[in-house]
Formats: sequence, structure tokens, C-alpha cells
Amino acid sequence: MSVEIKKYGPGDEEMFCADFDSKVLAGQDAAAGTRYIFVMTTEEIGFCEAQRESFDRKELFDSGLEIRIFDEKSEAKWFRTGIDRPFRFRKRRDGEETEKDRLHHWDESQYLDIDTQRTEDARKSGALEAGCVYATGGGKYPLPIEAGTDAKIRIRNYLGEDPDTGELYVEDWRLAGFGEWKDDREV
Repeated sequence: MSVEIKKYGPGDEEMFCADFDSKVLAGQDAAAGTRYIFVMTTEEIGFCEAQRESFDRKELFDSGLEIRIFDEKSEAKWFRTGIDRPFRFRKRRDGEETEKDRLHHWDESQYLDIDTQRTEDARKSGALEAGCVYATGGGKYPLPIEAGTDAKIRIRNYLGEDPDTGELYVEDWRLAGFGEWKDDREV
């Protein structure tokens, strides 16, 4: 497993844009599956397939709060706690040792917030564009998969171990794809 960390200040827009493009366009490992992008700005939340993205880089730098480019094997993540704060960057890539060390990672699938009935009704009436779903709170967001009633997002949690007690805790996590984990690994 490798981890890369970086910080972007107010004058680093050009570096941010170049780094974002390099992560979107980076060669993808066929075993890692489809690469997706999650974006949360001050105005919207969205998902898309990386190969179909059309985000305005300047807008992402100016109003982005969290941006994740992810697949089953890795995630590049830009984040900040407020619009007036600098972006932080973290890239995490799993290697063979990650898959073998079942004690220090934990995989889960969580249901996405989708108002299934409202989404289906709006699609039938033509009131909702393709690729979007309604959340139970009323808002809508794009989703790069065909969402059914049981749409899930896959999450990989990385566990740390307290040196005094041996207790495990989640020290980091990342998005890894959609659907259930294919758990054909030996435990």
C-alpha cells in the first residue's frame, strides 16, 4: 500500500488542475475496474465515470470541498474543511500486501440515499433526466450506475492499531466502487 500526501495553497490553481488531470487521465489497471469521480462543491454533489467527466477545473479549485477519483485499487482525494482553507491531497493505492493483511482493512457496502418511488415516478413522467436519482431528503444527484432499489457504494476502511491496548480503529477510508464486494478471498 502506498500513500501520497500534498497541500495546495491559494496560488496553486495551476498545479491543482495539472494534478487533477493527471489523476483522471492516468492509465488504469484493468483489474481495478471502472474509475469514478465524486465531487462535492459549495453548490452541488455529483458522481460520474472518470472517462465521461467534464468538470471545470477552475470551479473545482474555487468552490470544491471534496473531490475523489477512485476505483477498486486506489483513490486520489482532495479535501478541505472550508472554502477559505487550502486543499489537502491524499492518494492511497492498495498492493498485494493490503489484500493479504486482512487484519488491517475492512470492506463494507453501504446503501445509497435514493428515494426509489419518487425516482421511478419522475423517470416515467420524463421529469428526471437519465442518470439522476432523488434522495430521500428531496434533492437529486447524478449517479454513474443504473440505480435500483438496493444501490450500494463500496468502502474500504484502513485500520490502525493502538500500541498500548492493541485495539483497532479506522485511521482512513476510501471509496472503491459500487455494488457488493466480491468476497471470494480467504479469511
